[in-house]
Amino acid sequence: MKKTLMLALFSLFAIAFSSCTGEDDSPSQGGSVKFKLDGTQKEHVICIVVETEVQPNEYILTLTSSNTEETGVFRYEIPPGVTGNVTPEFMAYQLTNKVMVANEGEYQTNVSVNSNGHLKGTFSGTFRSNLANDDEFITITDGEFDVHY
Repeated sequence: MKKTLMLALFSLFAIAFSSCTGEDDSPSQGGSVKFKLDGTQKEHVICIVVETEVQPNEYILTLTSSNTEETGVFRYEIPPGVTGNVTPEFMAYQLTNKVMVANEGEYQTNVSVNSNGHLKGTFSGTFRSNLANDDEFITITDGEFDVHY
């Protein structure tokens, strides 16, 4: 009986692992956000895209990314399906103690893919502190995101 049970469990594990090889035609989840922060190259490989209904029949995609080596978090909000030179609903980079927000007119974004669970594009610009009486800013250049969700 133990041999039969072990064989059955082993078979289930073998099926589970062989079906996750990534050799099928469907894209995998995950991706990356890469950019230069004040001239220093950064890459975020922890990427999450969530689609939220903000009003009846009105949706927003929120891309949040980070990595395990720093405290910075990138956030980008855009309606599903929109491509081209897009003005996002919100774009920010969170430092340890404050949020740096990209204000309209101080950044560029171009979304090349925004459908079927795939979000891809480029971005750059100046991000300013959201704290009152704080003139600090950061510059992000050569930004690109390519995320499957």
